[in-house]
Amino acid sequence: MEDPFDPVVSVDDKVLKVRTGYHNRRNYYIVPWMLMLSILATYFTVESWPNFPSLAEDAHESIARIQEYRRTGYKPFYDIDEVEAYHQAMLNEDGRANFFTYMEAQSVSGRLDRFIEGVVLLGLMWMITVAMWLLFLLKPRDAEIYFDRQRQIVYSWRHGRVGAAYFDKMGLIENNLGINLVLQFENKKQKGYRPMAIVGIDTGKLTFHSEADTTYPLAQILAFMDHGKNAVITGPSFKRKPAKFFLRVDPKPDNLEQRVNAALKAEGYLAHHYQTRRPKGHAI
Repeated sequence: MEDPFDPVVSVDDKVLKVRTGYHNRRNYYIVPWMLMLSILATYFTVESWPNFPSLAEDAHESIARIQEYRRTGYKPFYDIDEVEAYHQAMLNEDGRANFFTYMEAQSVSGRLDRFIEGVVLLGLMWMITVAMWLLFLLKPRDAEIYFDRQRQIVYSWRHGRVGAAYFDKMGLIENNLGINLVLQFENKKQKGYRPMAIVGIDTGKLTFHSEADTTYPLAQILAFMDHGKNAVITGPSFKRKPAKFFLRVDPKPDNLEQRVNAALKAEGYLAHHYQTRRPKGHAI
């Protein structure tokens, strides 16, 4: 085909590259929820934050009114002792209201637990909102996965850690996120290796992939590795524009070729390892 469709991003004589679907999940899941939670958290914070000058004014007026009731002997329908205690707790020594006097007044009225629950829920909403903003701003665009036909290997990197495997020994897991490849990755200290999954190579869908959805891209990869680019594209080469709206791209590690070769040598019992243990990074 002229355009081999997602997840293929480039094809030439030597290498076919595919990308994960993180950019789609980011744009269709993370960004809308991030914006919605930001608006809601801001609204609830503004609406629930006490207006201390107004509370102080109300407290002074209520205390003066209760004192007048006591002087005249008038008995309203509410307990004036409880109301007076509440408004007196709202004021500090200077006759002003602040956050601490507000908390004391809630305690006096028996509403402190409900107030704390509201603060905790609002704090949790802000934590989720901030976490989504950090994910949006700091997580780079995933590096592509390279299928090298001449060497019959697969390799990529994640956050400076290089992973590789021979094509006939790589791990392949299909689930609702799409295609997940298991390669032999460097550990965090880059002094050893362990299988790790590259998650979520999708087929244009966000989730709920079936076996039928992943058959075509897998067939493209197999055709390229067996027969070359002419089995995948009609032109001399193909390159898709990269995903937009990312502040950073996962940078290519130094000494990539040497580190790919080292990961291949350390492959060992990769297939047995990922079949008998849950690979790091794998999500059902």
